[in-house]
Amino acid sequence: MQTVRVFDTWVTTPDSTLHFDVMTADQSTALRLANAYLAAQGHTTISVTVEECRFCHAEPLVLFSEQQQREFRDCGGFIVPLSA
Repeated sequence: MQTVRVFDTWVTTPDSTLHFDVMTADQSTALRLANAYLAAQGHTTISVTVEECRFCHAEPLVLFSEQQQREFRDCGGFIVPLSA
C-alpha cells in the first residue's frame, strides 16, 4: 500500500498566517510544492524552508480522493489548505 507523508506547513505572510499540509513522498518535493502553492496565492517573494514545512506523519494514499491520488501520481503530491 502506497503511503503519503504529511508535511505540516505554517507560513507568515505580510497579511496573515497560512496553514496547509503538503502531501507527498519526501521533504524536497514538499518544499517545491509548498513554494509553488505560495506563488499561486500571490506570495512570490516568500520562500518556504524546512522550518515552516515539517514532516508530521504518514497516511495511506487510498484515504484521499481520486483527484488527490491522481495529483500525487502526476505531480508528486498535493496541498490540503487548513484554517490558521
